[in-house]
Amino acid sequence: MIKLNDIINIKIEKLTYGKEALARFGEDNFVIFVKGALPDEELKVKITSLNKKFARAEIIEILKPSPYRIKPFCPLYNACGSCQNQICDYDYLIEQKTLILKDIFKNIIDEKLIYPIIKSPKTLNYRHKIQYCARQTKNSKRILLGYYKDNSHNLTNIKFCPTQPEIINSMAQFIRENFPLDCYDEKNHKGLLKNVLFRINSSDNEILLTLVLNLKQDELIDFESKIFKFSKKISAQFKELKGIFINFNPHKTNNILGKETIKILGEDYIKEQLKDKKYYIGATSFFQINPYAAEFLFDVVKNSIKNNSTILDAYGGVGAIGIYVYEKTKKITLVEENDNAILMAQKNFKLNNIENYEILKGDAKKHFINFQKENKKFDYVILDPPRSGCEKEGLLAISKVTDKIIYVSCNPQTLKRDIMELEKENFKPKFIQGVDLFPYTYHIESVVLLERE
Repeated sequence: MIKLNDIINIKIEKLTYGKEALARFGEDNFVIFVKGALPDEELKVKITSLNKKFARAEIIEILKPSPYRIKPFCPLYNACGSCQNQICDYDYLIEQKTLILKDIFKNIIDEKLIYPIIKSPKTLNYRHKIQYCARQTKNSKRILLGYYKDNSHNLTNIKFCPTQPEIINSMAQFIRENFPLDCYDEKNHKGLLKNVLFRINSSDNEILLTLVLNLKQDELIDFESKIFKFSKKISAQFKELKGIFINFNPHKTNNILGKETIKILGEDYIKEQLKDKKYYIGATSFFQINPYAAEFLFDVVKNSIKNNSTILDAYGGVGAIGIYVYEKTKKITLVEENDNAILMAQKNFKLNNIENYEILKGDAKKHFINFQKENKKFDYVILDPPRSGCEKEGLLAISKVTDKIIYVSCNPQTLKRDIMELEKENFKPKFIQGVDLFPYTYHIESVVLLERE
């Protein structure tokens, strides 16, 4: 039996959904999880944590590397908690992600119906929404913008990130050198600048900047002059910067954004285009981070819909999917609870000359239950919920208002749970199609078509 701090030799069996690879050890095939490893690699590892069911280990030496192991393209790979799979050849990683989907869903759908994951057209400079934490060094008070190192609160100052457009690197450096106020200290809950958010369109010539402050809105008056001067200064430096916003988040929370956002300077939104569809995107609106791969994702949804159908677009956001599939529809009903997203959705329907639509504000689950009570039916329900998936009560109500569900998910594990709930109502998955929206990470976006049998 292995013990804590033991050093042993293992062979990696497979990648798992998450940041680790899996190996088995000894006659009882005891499970060991290892970060930074690839299938079939032989490793010398040290056991760092242990319980009755599994252990975790760190690599001491790679005895036999995978032929698909590559040198990370980012110099901050070991210091940043983001792109975990830079050590892996991209085509091979896509194969492994497909195997992960097959492993997760093997008991609920025929393997032949789990299609190979669609690759992203771009693997670098693809990230068009960037959320940096802001902190300061203790003595020099130098501003740091970046991501936390994995499983820590140690901030890595990201001066160059190859997954985002180059202009964001330059703009972040300008903020480090010129922002006039102090940064947040999570230990004492003091300091102003908590986070910096960038939203950029795929043509790289329109950017929205949001500064998240540790303030209530009525406290801004004490700092407004300095923030406005800074806003004018950064706007003069970057002609691509179309709008600057303040988000107020005075709470001790892991949530990046507070509920209130105001514009300081410039325009309310930027424009994005996916094929022939155009979109307005606000500073805090949800929109796919990788617009290049998003077209493939939306194509899967569109191709799953029969012509002249009525559509319920749940968790519809700014109307991205509903507008994209509009040619297949007779009417779209969009459900969304975020005020900013609803405003953008109304503008987006008009921008694309779509008239036969309805937007309902509020909690999606409550609307599902109301539709059930009213005996309202839809040919298709499109679900694009947050990572936590749908609530059981909401799924039950959805199952009463349609016979076809197209589920778009960023979390295969909650997707599996929700599919199993829908199977109780006689829905069966017809296919699962993964799309790689986040190259070199463990994340997998999936589309599932479910039909009642």
